[in-house]
Amino acid sequence: MRKMDLAQEVLALKLLNAGVVKFGAFKLKLHETQPEAPLSPIYINLRTPDNKDGPLTVDLVENIGWQLFNITNKERIEFDLVAGIPRAGEPFAEVVSRWSGKPLIKLGKKVEGDKRKIDAIVSGRYQSGQRILLVDDLITQADTKKEAINVCRGAGLDVVGVVVLLDREQGGSEELKKMGYDLFSAFTLTALLDYYVLMREIEPALRLQVMNYLANNR
Repeated sequence: MRKMDLAQEVLALKLLNAGVVKFGAFKLKLHETQPEAPLSPIYINLRTPDNKDGPLTVDLVENIGWQLFNITNKERIEFDLVAGIPRAGEPFAEVVSRWSGKPLIKLGKKVEGDKRKIDAIVSGRYQSGQRILLVDDLITQADTKKEAINVCRGAGLDVVGVVVLLDREQGGSEELKKMGYDLFSAFTLTALLDYYVLMREIEPALRLQVMNYLANNR
């Protein structure tokens, strides 16, 4: 099991108790383009009450943002700017920006029918050649991360990495690596599930069901 520090262990249990982590049968973003894909036995809702009635409290947002900022220190990631991938990543990016003292820029989405695509930088000051850190809640198959990277690259910015709370381990990290970009996560889904089993929060059979889903849906 990937070793967690005490702060991560505490956060992992807070996420479960707050209903951020749920078990059942759920549709994900990937079902917008792959409607026949099997339903996910786990759902991670890292949204705030004003964003799709999510369960995140102000304290949890701060805790998560601090964890992501801490990753940049541990990994010695140097950056000049911070941007959250809209909209789920934006609250965490604000915390990372505050803790790091680096300016925040905002990315915008274009809506066409039921499709949304990150297509522009809509606010914040920047200069070509500056290093930018992208922040999001989690990663599945990296579609929105690729969009954000391409927008930043088109503006002349150097993307130094993508930092997320959770890597669902469904191919997103590998997709970014193919583009030449690194993913940094506070948790992998495997580590989170292993910890929940260790703490007797879930049964090993449920962990196995989720792991089988991951193995078959990458």
